Amino acid sequence: MKFESMPDEIFLDIFDYIAGYDLIYSFYNLNQRFNSILHGIRFHLDLSRVQQRTFLYICHSILPEFCQQIYSIKLSNKQTINGIDYYLDQSKYLRQDQVQNLILIEPTLEQFTKLISYFSLLKTLTIHTTDYLIIPIEYISQSLRVCQLANCQFDISRTNLTEKIFFLEELNIKISDTNHFFLLLNSMVYLKRLICHISENLSTTTTTTIFTSFESQQKSLVFLNYLKLNICSISFTHIENLLNLCPNLFSFTYTYTTGMNSSFDNEHIDTNRWETLLENQLIHLNKFDLHISLNIDPQRDLNFLTNQFQQLKFFSQNHIRIIYEVTTYKHILCTIPFIKSHLTNYSSKSSLTNIPDAYARIRHFDLVLNESILSQQQHTIRCPLVHSFYLGLYENITPIEQQSRLLLNQSISFVYLKHFELYGTCITDGFVAQLLTKMTNLSSLTLPLNHLQSCQFNESIRMNMKRITKLQLALTESLTIDCIKNVLIPSFPNLHSLCFALDNRLYSFKDILLSMIDTDTTNDYLKHLMFVELFALDQDWDENMLNETKNIIRYRNNYRFLYIWL
Repeated sequence: MKFESMPDEIFLDIFDYIAGYDLIYSFYNLNQRFNSILHGIRFHLDLSRVQQRTFLYICHSILPEFCQQIYSIKLSNKQTINGIDYYLDQSKYLRQDQVQNLILIEPTLEQFTKLISYFSLLKTLTIHTTDYLIIPIEYISQSLRVCQLANCQFDISRTNLTEKIFFLEELNIKISDTNHFFLLLNSMVYLKRLICHISENLSTTTTTTIFTSFESQQKSLVFLNYLKLNICSISFTHIENLLNLCPNLFSFTYTYTTGMNSSFDNEHIDTNRWETLLENQLIHLNKFDLHISLNIDPQRDLNFLTNQFQQLKFFSQNHIRIIYEVTTYKHILCTIPFIKSHLTNYSSKSSLTNIPDAYARIRHFDLVLNESILSQQQHTIRCPLVHSFYLGLYENITPIEQQSRLLLNQSISFVYLKHFELYGTCITDGFVAQLLTKMTNLSSLTLPLNHLQSCQFNESIRMNMKRITKLQLALTESLTIDCIKNVLIPSFPNLHSLCFALDNRLYSFKDILLSMIDTDTTNDYLKHLMFVELFALDQDWDENMLNETKNIIRYRNNYRFLYIWL
């Protein structure tokens, strides 16, 4: 069968797997039939990880022609250096009322306020940021139904929330004042899913008054069926008041961590109060995950406390298992499988006795491996679905190498790993080579510079490394031009992102850059490279030198770190 003789339905299925800009670039204007198919498709444009020329092509060619078909846009300031401002400048004359889904990575507040005015009918807003972004709530439109703002907080100081109703159905947000939190919920009575991180309470007043107001106005969260709380050192009373407003809760995930104020710890492990909540308020609850992390107290009897929780009627009826763990700094009480996706080292003590699938939800595993860790381990840690693995080796690994290999083989299914980070000074090439040989689906790799040779001479590793799109080398040793040309480029031909150190006394930044992007065109190496992070070992970057490359790069300079968008 010829390609063009296939029915439109097959093309539509195929096109679902191709990025919007690649689809248009490859098929638009080939013939009238493909043009007709493309003009009937809704597009998601991901501008967060593209080269500059692709970014400009999208803004100048795709947006004007297909603006009425674009329903979702993703923008970033991270790898596309100041890419949000770049987008605003390139598309400022376009109406974008049809966009329903907006995803922003590391935006500034100014950028957010400008962008939000572009999208008047937005239904879903997602912001990923490492900064603590405070968003004025007046920018949350009536059309929004989903807000994913994990590290953001609403500023409600300039808005009278008693007179305002939002139609949000899903909300993920950070809160530092429980009074503001309850006021906010009073205006969001249509919520179905709520994920909230509540830090140590800064309020001077109590929640009781506000809660009474809630009751009198009968503004319970009757539609809320999913609640996930991450709590840091606040009174359990606030939690009880909140749960009183959730009569139809079906799924509840609760995480408590001791902060600076540990005076509330005993409230959160009071089984009588939990019994009252579970039996009287949460009568429709079907799924409950619990994780309580407390500062170590020698007087605390973890066996007794665990048994108290285990004897609660709700846990016994729903066959929920409670265990305890002791780490270096914390006492932990939790249900299994663990609700946390991130595991740091093995616990020094645990009531866990090799329960299958206890760690099935772990996706990120950080492990510093030494003889002490190996000797303390009490039970087998099996994390079958780990995607990201950090391994630190700072002792001579040779005497315990066989034991280490056995432990790692039992703990991790290497075939599922997407990201691997290796740090340390006492690591044999053989140990590294054996690990990398098993990681057949890696897309991201961090390792010391000296182990690049393992990637070059081992054929199995060479095949695995061709899939790597993100590479970070240790920032303690300078990469040489010879190493770039003879080792890095041949071993990692499909890199999108690269991070390494540079001795700027010995090598010109411009020479290093050109060695990566002006390679032999017959080999087409590093054609996908779009982001480079450089660390200067000797001194800060020379601005005059950087200005010479403005025609081929956009960059951000932060002391000795230089972030480059190609």
